[in-house]
Amino acid sequence: MNQQPTILEFTRQVERTDRRPESDRLRIAVLGIFGELGSLMSEIKKGVREGPKYISFRTTLVEEAGDLLWYFAALSLTMGWEFSRLLSAVLDAEVSEGSSFASLQGLVDRLPTDAFDPWLSAGEKAGALAAHVGTGGSDDELYDLAVSALRAALIAFKSVQLAFSEPIEHNIEKSLSRFPISRKPLKLYDERLTGEGKAISVDERLPAFLPVEFREKTVGRKVVVVQSAFTIKIGDPLTDNIGEGDDYRFHDVFHLAYAAVLGWSPVLRALLKVKRKSYPDLDENQDGARAILIEEGISTFIFNHAKPHLFRDSAGVDYRILSTIKEFVKGYEVEDQPFWAWERAILRGYDVFRELTHFRSGRVTLDMSKRDIFFEPLDVR
Repeated sequence: MNQQPTILEFTRQVERTDRRPESDRLRIAVLGIFGELGSLMSEIKKGVREGPKYISFRTTLVEEAGDLLWYFAALSLTMGWEFSRLLSAVLDAEVSEGSSFASLQGLVDRLPTDAFDPWLSAGEKAGALAAHVGTGGSDDELYDLAVSALRAALIAFKSVQLAFSEPIEHNIEKSLSRFPISRKPLKLYDERLTGEGKAISVDERLPAFLPVEFREKTVGRKVVVVQSAFTIKIGDPLTDNIGEGDDYRFHDVFHLAYAAVLGWSPVLRALLKVKRKSYPDLDENQDGARAILIEEGISTFIFNHAKPHLFRDSAGVDYRILSTIKEFVKGYEVEDQPFWAWERAILRGYDVFRELTHFRSGRVTLDMSKRDIFFEPLDVR
């Protein structure tokens, strides 16, 4: 972030991204505190056990700590406490809504570390908070237990040199990526100027409009899907490539969805022969074999998760899937895509996939002007 976030800014982000049902807000907030602290303790265990081999330790720690602080702020909202009031009690100092989290680090550093193990102590305090809500104790007691649990968590953060502001900044960035204030798609990669200052030529761009027909056929003992655009066959006939059929032969619809929503699909570039050959760096590093394998890997990874439901009646995609995808694409142009764009690309791909598998054929139209794909059934002959 360009500037240090304030308590008020963080609280507003929490309020804006809060998806808890009104009838269960308190219970979910406390379960969230208990659960996220448990996740943090699990990360500490792995860090101690694995040592330097556990390379994602720090990254995961920051993310889980940010989620924990989100739930503490959510608890404050639920109970009508200002988060600054809770922090004032935790830090034993007057803290205003306009204070930045970075400016509070000195107060955090002064918190006494007197527990034998700060993480076990934090777990104990979170457990007491959860037990209190479970037995229906008073609000005043709940406040005192929340103060105690948050203080213990901040002391535990100190034990791993985790600055107060770091998880807050990460959580805000994550929230904006998944639940943006404005869902404006990023500029298409083919419309961005290269380092040489020239635009990508038309014959090396993903098509702005492309109707692709999917037809299921029986060839010998195999059931395959054949694809064509403007009557021209695209790629080879596809099977499920697995012992028990699961309709993965229709999976190229996912590549069309990535292309439409994200403006990215090395697989589709290869199929349509629109790799950016005029730009050797893009051709080799963004459109090459490794990028193609990564896209296919993402498609398979999501499909294996989605098999039981195919995202039917789903309003979103599990955050851990989105987070894993971001790890897959590090170093590639598509790494700048926010979580919400990946989520939309996945859900739209599966919307159309379900239509294809229902009708066993169909026309899928990629429309870059709408950043979307659309399905219509075919007269099967």
